[in-house]
Amino acid sequence: MSQALVPTSNRRESQLLGFESCGRHYACDLLWVKEVLRSPVVTPVNLVPPYVRGVVHLRGQILTALDLEARLGHPADEPRPGSRCIVFKTANDLSRLPHPPEDSDLADGDPTGLLVDAIGDILPPGIAVLPAPPDTLSGLDTRFIEGVISQGTGLTTVLRIGALVSMPEARKPALA
Repeated sequence: MSQALVPTSNRRESQLLGFESCGRHYACDLLWVKEVLRSPVVTPVNLVPPYVRGVVHLRGQILTALDLEARLGHPADEPRPGSRCIVFKTANDLSRLPHPPEDSDLADGDPTGLLVDAIGDILPPGIAVLPAPPDTLSGLDTRFIEGVISQGTGLTTVLRIGALVSMPEARKPALA
């Protein structure tokens, strides 16, 4: 009787963009990233989920600005200004790529951004990504987490941007 080997890590074929929020290290697939804004002006809006910080006016378009920590389910602290906003590609942008990211089918037609504290390095392709911890261990909503990277400075959480930016609960019609 032979046992099938279960891989303990997954090698990424695309590059990852590293960034920080509240002292935590994160990374996302660089194919999702359209641009990074410095010190965006976020206008709060009413009647939105708690993880939507507001909107940003971006060259004639309205961009939904998400609070990463609230979206991941971390305890809510005092809202802090995001010094950077990672703007993600829309469904239309991703459809033009020869090899779109795995979860690109979850992309919206509306521009979305993620407010973060700082942008880090671009991680090389071929980096080993360990599986995400189970929900029961981490206490976080792991549908947004692809895995983790163990580096000398600690762990970097690799995010599933498609799941993070898709907001089906925000689109449900209000009950009368």
